[in-house]
Amino acid sequence: MSLNQKNVPMSQGDPLEGLEGLLDQAHVEVAEDLSDKTEQQLIRHALNQLGSVTELIRDTTERLAAARQRLSTLSHLVAQQEKQMQLFVQYEAQAARADSLENQLGIAKAEIAHLRRPISQKLKFWSK
Repeated sequence: MSLNQKNVPMSQGDPLEGLEGLLDQAHVEVAEDLSDKTEQQLIRHALNQLGSVTELIRDTTERLAAARQRLSTLSHLVAQQEKQMQLFVQYEAQAARADSLENQLGIAKAEIAHLRRPISQKLKFWSK
C-alpha cells in the first residue's frame, strides 16, 4: 500500500511525510552533471551523497520507530477496548437479569403482602 493511498491525520504530524517518493521508488537520482570532475572530487561528492543518504536513512528509521511505537500503542488500545466491549456485553446481560429479578421480587413481595393480610381482608376479597 502506498502512503498516498491513505492520509491519516496525526496529532504530532506524519513522521514519514515527504518521503513517499523515496519509499515508493527506492533509489537516488543524481541531479548534477559529474562528467568534468576529477576522481578525487567524484569520491568526495559520493561520500557527501552517502552522508546525505545515511542521514535520510537515520531520519527515516527514527520516524519509522516512532510510527511503530504509535502503532503498538494503538494496537494496545484496540485490545483494551475489545475487552471492555466484552465486559459491556456481560454487564448488559447482568443488568437485564437484575431487572428480571427485581420484577420477580416485586411480584413475590406483593404475594407475601397478600398472604400476610388478616383473614377478614382475605374474606372480603373473596366475597366480591
